[in-house]
Amino acid sequence: MKINPGSSIQIKNFEYLQNGALKNKLDFKNFLLEKIKEIDHSQKEAQKMLEALAKGEDIDFSEVALAISKADLNFKLLLRIRNKVLEAYQEIMRMQI
Repeated sequence: MKINPGSSIQIKNFEYLQNGALKNKLDFKNFLLEKIKEIDHSQKEAQKMLEALAKGEDIDFSEVALAISKADLNFKLLLRIRNKVLEAYQEIMRMQI
């Protein structure tokens, strides 16, 4: 398994408008959905590798361990992002108008 250097969360999709203001080409909803799909894919890939190892197929244990660690780390990051979004929402709901 090869780790893709572009697999980490990066926000590069910006473009400058004519007046010099910065515009985001990728809205938050689509960005989040894309990253959730990537995390789901990494977890499924780790699960397949683990099943292949359990079946006794010729697969490198270090690749399996790396895939599981990557999937775990991605999922923990997603949970942190979710928790921060929920905290922000709750803070907004507590504001008095």
